[in-house]
This record gives sequence, structure tokens and C-alpha cells, in this order.
Amino acid sequence: MSKDKTIDLISRCGDGEEEALRQFFEIYSEDIYNFPMKIFHLSEDDAGDFFIYAFERLKTGSRFGSFKGKSSFRTWFYSVLRNMLIDWQRTKRELKVTNLGKISKEGKEYATIEDEPDTRPEMQEEASEFSDRFNQALEEIGVDKRVIFKLSYIYYLNLNEDEVQYLLEKTGLSPDALKEKILHLRSELSNREEENIRMEDKITTLYLNILELKEKQQNTAKIAPILPMEVDKTSHALKKKYEQRKKLLEKKKKGHFLARTPYREVADLIGISEGNVSVTLLRLIEKIQKKLDFSDLDF
Repeated sequence: MSKDKTIDLISRCGDGEEEALRQFFEIYSEDIYNFPMKIFHLSEDDAGDFFIYAFERLKTGSRFGSFKGKSSFRTWFYSVLRNMLIDWQRTKRELKVTNLGKISKEGKEYATIEDEPDTRPEMQEEASEFSDRFNQALEEIGVDKRVIFKLSYIYYLNLNEDEVQYLLEKTGLSPDALKEKILHLRSELSNREEENIRMEDKITTLYLNILELKEKQQNTAKIAPILPMEVDKTSHALKKKYEQRKKLLEKKKKGHFLARTPYREVADLIGISEGNVSVTLLRLIEKIQKKLDFSDLDF
């Protein structure tokens, strides 16, 4: 579609014209669906969920009013999708954390990993099956080592009553003091989680930078004999952005974007060395991965 026709289509979408909106989704629905997979290497399931989220926020046409045609539509549209993707991910994180803490009648914190609400039965069944297998793998580990694992990922996991009892005996803390300690750890880790979100935002920003540089490179190439230095400069900048994004994606794949409790905090609470925590955690991760037959599982 030519630039003029695109501007006209988006203008009519901004006016809420149903036919224009229908045509827009026919043309760009695949871009919306693929966006999370291209940016964050998210799963197809996540892409489907995001598509529904984005559709609900684009279908009225109100978001199209900010497009003025100063940049290419695709660059502008990816910026809009980026912002929606960030909002969607934050919403998912908030929902996931909401149900973490449960208190028994005795004032003890307890629970097991719970699935996020999902209206699609097949995904619920798959998530439930994985959760059961994960819990089973954890339960087969001795409580002393299991507690080390759960404390290391206490921002995402919960302690069962037997694990709470183990910690009470091991630390000599009262139930209230232990509960306060766990809540303090989670509060501290929430700051780390915010940093993780910012790093994911940076991945998105780098992707958009790459798109803009590609567009500039294509435009500059048309007059390459006149601006050879500009072509080299753009190519160098593009290569640098690719390298930066690749490094961040590698860090994410290795689990660096998880809010893990520092070894020192776990060691001080249980009364063991940081080295012991580190070695135990690595061995447990390998054991759980083997049990689940899922070698790419990142912690």
C-alpha cells in the first residue's frame, strides 16, 4: 500500500470508520500477532493473548489519532505496539504476584504454585500438568534443599507449611518474625523485578531503533554515491544495535531477568555459606530440568 493510501486509511481509522478498521486488521493482524515473538521471543500462546489485548485497544480507532505521517507508519505502529506490550506484560506480572501470599489461621504463610487464570481449557490443562510435574519434582527433594530453592525464588514461589516449620526450627524465629522476613525479601525483590521490566523495555527500544536505522539505511542507499560516509555511519550504528540487543536476549535466555534472592540473604537466613547455597541451587536446577525433561528451563 502506498504512503498516501496508508495515511488515508489510518485517518479514517482514527475517525472510527468501521470499514477502515476492518481493512486495517486484515492488513496488519499478522504484524500484531508476530510482534511479541519478534521483540521478546515470546511463545505463540503469549502472542495470541497479546493479540486479543491489542485488538481490544485498537478496535475503537482512538489510538490512530496520534499518527501524523511524520515518520513511516510501520515505525509509528511498532511504537504503539511496544507501549501496549509493556502494559500487557506489567498487567500479567501484577496478576501473577497478586495471589502469592496466603496466611493460615495460625498466621503462617503457605501455598503452592498456582496457575494464572486462563479461559482456554486446553491451556489450563497444559499449565496444570506442568505445575503438577514441577511440584512433584520439588516434593521429591529433601525439605532442607527445597527450602533453599524456594527462598532463592521467593518472589515467585510460596512456602508450604512443612517448609515454614523447617525454617522456624532452623532459624529460631517466631512465625511473625519469619513472615516479616519473607515479606521483606519480596519487597526488596520487587525493585529487581522493576529493573527487569526496564531491561525488557530496552530490548524493545533497541528493536525499534533497528527498524528506524534500517529505514534510514534504505533511504540513504538511494543516494549512496553522494553520501558514502553516511551509509557507513548508519551501517555501523545498525551493527551496534544488533549486538546490544543480542547480548540482552542472551542474558534473558540465561535467566538473568529473574528476581532471584541474593545468595547472601538465603545463606544468612538459614545459617549456611553462600557457596553452599550456590552449589545446592545449581544442582537442584539440573535435577528439576532432568525430571521435567525440559533442558531449556531457565531459572
